[in-house]
Amino acid sequence: MIPDTPVASYSRTQIWLHWGIAVLIVIQFLAHDGMKHVWRAFRRGQEASPGDVPLAYMHVVLGLTVLVLASWRLWLRATRGVPPVSGMEHPALRLLAKATHLVIYALIFIVPLSGAAAWFLGVPGAGLVHVLGKDILLYIVLLHTAGALIQHFVLKSDVLRRMLAFSQP
Repeated sequence: MIPDTPVASYSRTQIWLHWGIAVLIVIQFLAHDGMKHVWRAFRRGQEASPGDVPLAYMHVVLGLTVLVLASWRLWLRATRGVPPVSGMEHPALRLLAKATHLVIYALIFIVPLSGAAAWFLGVPGAGLVHVLGKDILLYIVLLHTAGALIQHFVLKSDVLRRMLAFSQP
C-alpha cells in the first residue's frame, strides 16, 4: 500500500539498498567465471576445479542476497513510497523511465530465481533464462545509468542527487 502523501526524499535505507544491490550485481557480472566453470563441469558430468567451487558458492550467496535486498527495497517502495518525478521530462521520457524501472525490478527477481531454480532444482531451461536475463539486465542498467546522467547533466534535474544524498533521513 503506497502512502497517501508523497515523500519528499528517499530514505537512507532506500538509498543504501539501491547502491548495495547495484554493487552486488556488478560483482556478479564481473566474478561469474567460477560459477560458469562449475556449471559446465556439472553439465558434462565432470569434477569441477577446486578453485572454482568457492566462487560458485559465492555467486549463489550473492545472488540470493540480491533477491532478499530487492524484496526489502520493493517492500519499502510499496509502504514508504518514493519521491515524485521532477516533472521536467517529456512524457515519453517519463514512460521510458517507468518501463526501465519495471524491467530492472522484474529482472532483479527473475535472474536470481532462475539461477536458483537451475542450481538447486535442476529446472530445465532455468539456466538459459538466468543467462539471458543477466544479459538483458546489463543493457537495461546501462540505459538506466545513461538516463540518470542525462537527467543530471543535460536536464539539470535533481534525480541523480536524490539517490546520492546519503544525508537523507
